[in-house]
Amino acid sequence: MNHQISILLILALLSLTSCSGTYRAYQQTLKLAFKDTPNVVLSIDEIKQSKVDLALIKRGSRPTSTLALAYLEDRQHKWVSADNVMLIMEKGRIVRTLGLDENLLFLSNTAQDPLKNTPLSMTELSIWSRISDWSGDEYGYVIESKFSFKTEERLEELSLKIDTIKYVEDAKFTAPSRFIQINNTWQNTFWFEKNTGTLIKSIQTLAPSTEPIELVYLSRIARLQTKNAK
Repeated sequence: MNHQISILLILALLSLTSCSGTYRAYQQTLKLAFKDTPNVVLSIDEIKQSKVDLALIKRGSRPTSTLALAYLEDRQHKWVSADNVMLIMEKGRIVRTLGLDENLLFLSNTAQDPLKNTPLSMTELSIWSRISDWSGDEYGYVIESKFSFKTEERLEELSLKIDTIKYVEDAKFTAPSRFIQINNTWQNTFWFEKNTGTLIKSIQTLAPSTEPIELVYLSRIARLQTKNAK
């Protein structure tokens, strides 16, 4: 199915539960994702003018593309992309995916995710266990992870230098699974703006055999820039 048609179908479904003004905002914003360039590049002015939140996504070695925040529901952020992917997230954690080759269908025990704590006061060595279900009738895989260390790091995004606190999460399957290839461990990384604790970037790998997903939250960075300029 053509990617643009797929996104329009998603938006049509969203329009059933959204006002017409919001639906038009999604249409206008997602046009940015159809730019005919190897990697989508947005100016800070374009981001500030957007009526919905924007983020950049890079999956594996694919070109960078745009995500738009479709809606908030049950404390979940639901993002859609031009290549017909939806990421469902809780406090920055990807808890479900649609449109990938291997989709995460369910993640248990999300209330205990250390990311649900105030990020800048999150204790090191926080341990979290959960059960993951996957497409292809793969159910009940137990994942255990710990946030092993945090460091300060300066990022440059949108030509802005941002001081952050970086957390590294070491994750592993605790029992054999079809995802094991070379090993059963992987890492996720999260960057929080130092003063506000706002998550501005993450790199998440859902399982050892899946591609890393890099997310940069453009609208959040633009709002921080506006706040700091005052």
